[in-house]
Amino acid sequence: MIQKNPVPGVPAAINRRSLLTGAAALGGLGLLVPVLSACGSSEEPAAKPGSGAASGGAVGAGKIIGVSLNGLVEYTKYVAEGIAKAVDGTGYSLKIVQANFDVQTELKNLESLISQGVAGLVVLPNTVDTVLAGVKQAKAAGIPTGIALWAAPGPLDEHVQGVSFVDSIGGGGMIGDWLKKNGKPGKVVVVQGVVGQGFSERIDQGLDASLAGSGFDVVVREQGYFDRSKAVGVVERALQAHPDTTTIVSYAAAMGDGIAAYLKQNNLTGITHVTSDADAEMLQWLGTPYLAATRYYSAAETGTLAANAVRAAIEGGTPTFKNTVFQDMMTSENKDKLLARAPLNHPQFESVLTGL
Repeated sequence: MIQKNPVPGVPAAINRRSLLTGAAALGGLGLLVPVLSACGSSEEPAAKPGSGAASGGAVGAGKIIGVSLNGLVEYTKYVAEGIAKAVDGTGYSLKIVQANFDVQTELKNLESLISQGVAGLVVLPNTVDTVLAGVKQAKAAGIPTGIALWAAPGPLDEHVQGVSFVDSIGGGGMIGDWLKKNGKPGKVVVVQGVVGQGFSERIDQGLDASLAGSGFDVVVREQGYFDRSKAVGVVERALQAHPDTTTIVSYAAAMGDGIAAYLKQNNLTGITHVTSDADAEMLQWLGTPYLAATRYYSAAETGTLAANAVRAAIEGGTPTFKNTVFQDMMTSENKDKLLARAPLNHPQFESVLTGL
């Protein structure tokens, strides 16, 4: 059940369009979203929490968990829905901010949440450097932090309580192994996300190791910044320079959707396109001549696991630091099976996140 009582100073109802287009203008102000349910929760914290609440009160009552998203795309919405699932049935509220994939905005958002005294932080990083500065401040303030996308050990680790481990080296290897079995050797165009996260670089590492000596040769590797239009621009320029390209690999469905649409618009059916993660539009492209497969993992699961670790820390438990996210190669043939195992999102929380 959604709490209908307005929070002082915050509009009682924010629609979906406001979340996806207006939140950019909010910057560090963000959205304060109460997440209360009379139905209980089927999700357990990453470790068994302590009592966490005064006698007779809901766990987390009156406490705010800050959520820092690197930008606003379908993927990040699913991460937020996963976080909402983790606090369903409690008294926690979520304060959501997003950075438009801008490093300066990201650090300002983190500093704003910390200065407001949130009880915990869940961060979907843009770059490691800016997040590192933020989580150091959070640790100094006694605020536990969970990272919703973590690829390997690094400088963040000593400052955070838990991470959602997405094995990006393994994921890149999965993509390469799938291409060797199902694709045509030749020129490969790679559209990365944002270099500096550690995410794209490790997919590069796994992909390159898998494709070494296979006849699949990467001729273009360029950032698409998780932006549909920018990713299409990378592909368009690459195909002008290399019209005999046989393979495109995009590192996020947010970019892959645009690339698939571009391939269809230009009737380019002879290129094997593989992407990573998933969103609702991508599922419609999957199995067409414009998108063959994706390295699938659930963005919602990353949010839930990171938030569970933060909850455990707030509530006096011992958080599990490394929480591994399930991944596998998805095609039109096995997508239903994989979605049943690791749901893409949690649409029952969409209205909670938009304040309706």
